[in-house]
Amino acid sequence: MGNCIRACFNWLRSVLGRTETPDEAHQKRSELKQKEDELESLNKSRLTQMETSHEKELEEMRSELKQKEDELESLNKRLTQMETSHEKELEEMRTNFRKKEEELESLNRRSELKQKEDELESLNKSRLTQMETSHEKELEEMRTNFRKKEEELESLNRRSELKQKEDELESLNKSRLTQMKTSHEKELEEMRTNFRKKEEELESLNRRLQEAPALRSSLQHCKPQGCEHKQSLTQLEFFYKKTINEARSAAAQKEKELKSLKDRLAAQVAISLKTGNTESMNNPVSKTRLTEMYDNLKLLQWPNIKDRLKSRKIGPKEAKDLIQRTFGDAAEEMKRRKQQIEEMFQETSSSSGPTPQKVKEYRQLTVQNLQMALFHTSKEDLFKTGFLEHGGQFPGEVKEDLRLLASECYWLGCLMALNIPPLQPDWKNHFPGFDSWDIFPRDIQPFVL
Repeated sequence: MGNCIRACFNWLRSVLGRTETPDEAHQKRSELKQKEDELESLNKSRLTQMETSHEKELEEMRSELKQKEDELESLNKRLTQMETSHEKELEEMRTNFRKKEEELESLNRRSELKQKEDELESLNKSRLTQMETSHEKELEEMRTNFRKKEEELESLNRRSELKQKEDELESLNKSRLTQMKTSHEKELEEMRTNFRKKEEELESLNRRLQEAPALRSSLQHCKPQGCEHKQSLTQLEFFYKKTINEARSAAAQKEKELKSLKDRLAAQVAISLKTGNTESMNNPVSKTRLTEMYDNLKLLQWPNIKDRLKSRKIGPKEAKDLIQRTFGDAAEEMKRRKQQIEEMFQETSSSSGPTPQKVKEYRQLTVQNLQMALFHTSKEDLFKTGFLEHGGQFPGEVKEDLRLLASECYWLGCLMALNIPPLQPDWKNHFPGFDSWDIFPRDIQPFVL
């Protein structure tokens, strides 16, 4: 009997495969924690170096700006002095000219003096014209230099504002990185907990098999076909093995997403500081900003709303239907608005009207203005009608939890649909896997309205 039990147990271990020991799991978690500490230390060191470099650059820019302001003030003083001096000289020449005119007028009857008067008048006019031309040229040069100094000063001011915006963007990205990391760590901890539960269930199954010698004896003597106990056990083993593999795969995917987000945010900060790329700062609805807003919705807002929905006994299918339908309605509504714009501003080849290229440019500009108007519109006011339509199936206490999520999805869906090209969550390539509440796709992709 003992040999039979050992043979059955060895057969069961070979089917289930080697499970990870607690020491190995603890060692892997320690290695993961060490890698996270190293990454956090490296990020802090790099951020400190970047802040020191930026402060030094900003101080140099302030010094250069002060020098330019002093030069501009000195130039203004010189311009004022020259204008005053030139006006005084012109006034003196006019006075002399009037005196000569009076003298010549008294000798008007004498032809010889008349000739001198004409010569003098011609000479004075020529000299006056030359001086005025020379003074106007000098004044024009001064004005040109003055405008150049103003443009240099304006450029320095813009660079100072750009530096301030870069600092704000860096601070915002650091905050978002911390929030995303916390959210992902929470989800990973939940998945590790579920994984441990499945391991405990599997251990319980092993104990039950060890405590059932009669069952093992019957399994040992079962024929390959016709043994219901052996078939049920095989199915149960397959189910638990599949469940554990799915849990491991989902945990690995979450780890991969967290690393990808960290790398992407770090790359955005580095590129912005290195190249001066201000797309996200100057255009609040660029593709980069839309991607950031989508990540914020998926990683920061959704986990909190998801927990409240679970406490309200709302299933993931109902929530997914509402979210996906809301994004779809936003895309359809923006498609209708764009068609109205195209019908109003149709291209024409008439020689008396605007060229087709101009019509196309201004039509795109109209769509961009609509996008900016929606960006500054209240989210709840924009989605009020749609929420009444989609939220009617939910109880009153659940609607309040869904209102913020639905309005955010509709508002963001409208902005994404008006992008060139239009964007939407990648529903086709999204596979939730082990976690049925993993509703939002990982990426957003272009699509045709």
